[in-house]
Amino acid sequence: MRTQLEVNQEVLITIKTIGINGEGIGFYKRQAVFVPGVIPPEEVVVLVKSLHKGYAVAEAVHIKKRAFYRRRPFCKHYGVCGGCQLQHVDYEEQQRLKENLLRQSFERYTKIPLSRIDFRSFNPIVTPRHYRHKAQMPVKNTARGVVTGLFRADSQDLVEVLDCPIQHGRVNETNRRVLEILDEYDIRAFDERKMRGMLRHLVTRRSDATGEIQITLVVTIFNKVLKKAADKILSLPDVVSVAISKNHDVKNREVFGETYEMLAGNETIEERLGDVRYRLNPKAFFQVNPREAQNMYEYVRTLFDPKKEKRLLDLHTGSGAMALYFADLFDEVTGVDSSKESIKSAQENKKRNNLPHVDFVEGDAGRVLKKLKNTGKSFDVAVFDPPRTGLDQGLMEELVRNPIPKLVYVSCNPSTLAKNIHRLSKTYEVKSVMPFDMFPQTAQVESVVLLVKS
Repeated sequence: MRTQLEVNQEVLITIKTIGINGEGIGFYKRQAVFVPGVIPPEEVVVLVKSLHKGYAVAEAVHIKKRAFYRRRPFCKHYGVCGGCQLQHVDYEEQQRLKENLLRQSFERYTKIPLSRIDFRSFNPIVTPRHYRHKAQMPVKNTARGVVTGLFRADSQDLVEVLDCPIQHGRVNETNRRVLEILDEYDIRAFDERKMRGMLRHLVTRRSDATGEIQITLVVTIFNKVLKKAADKILSLPDVVSVAISKNHDVKNREVFGETYEMLAGNETIEERLGDVRYRLNPKAFFQVNPREAQNMYEYVRTLFDPKKEKRLLDLHTGSGAMALYFADLFDEVTGVDSSKESIKSAQENKKRNNLPHVDFVEGDAGRVLKKLKNTGKSFDVAVFDPPRTGLDQGLMEELVRNPIPKLVYVSCNPSTLAKNIHRLSKTYEVKSVMPFDMFPQTAQVESVVLLVKS
């Protein structure tokens, strides 16, 4: 009798949970099997596609027992485009699965008994569709002209997507109009096989507060025809800003180049959270789901004690979103970010909101924190919202060696969050974990973790 799986073998498994990328996970003789597109507790006949150390990857052949909360996806591109992973799941069940994913990450990567952590449930969201106010879409050439798209999962194969039901309707409509203008001026997508064309990405951001729209064309080189196209793009409804960013390195898979240049209109658009106004340049980071971002920030406010806590440190501050939003609660606020463009945007936002007690520092978070400590600077609370890769070792070591009494960790990746918490738990106690559904229909889950010095 075979005890190990083999490639092209068909087996029947029961899906027990989902993985970090939304795939169903079952077991065959204690060997984990990852299967995209299926959910617990479905019984599925699967075909093994590849074997790896400790797990296998398979595809579903036939679902023998379907989950009662399985739904028909509402997007025609679902299952081909890699943008969403959970459209086939009832929305309330999506949230339950993500809550479990958070718990499982803590169980796997930390040694903290889950009974000691206050795991909370999702708050209701405004809408599970059309919530994205920013689209960063690669492009390709077709017989009909340049089209936007999204990559298939784990590939560079572009699936044509002109109307994404996750993106705000005005973003979709503006993208279509911009593509028509690009075709009019014969601006073609860059083809790295033929080394022809210039356009790599179309980036569209819409302000939820004002409706203003900002367009950034990511190109390989500048051509004067881009200026003519930009002038016409600026005439589109709500478009007030058109820029380019040059990313000429074929091997660079980042969207933006190092800098941006304005071609037409204003350099920034205005976004608001509560009473705080933010000016966003093309490269400035801001949450793509501003309504849920405000819900999350309002929750974070409840974790502070303004009577006792007077000094706030915001690490990975970006455009200063959290530093400025919480500034009214503190006597002194310091934001830190390694991005020159983000700090520039944060400084402008500080002036716009007339908050002289807020300061921003450019540099590596760990090194800046150490330098501030050496100059006698102290903080009562630190908040941080790092990229998906989590906190770097230098910052964690500094927090462990010279602890700040309270930490509020905002995360978009349960795995790196739990790994970071494992390191921080040597000095801090985890009090609560609160999830927020910043990205409905996907496997991504945002969460806020409260830690206090033990």
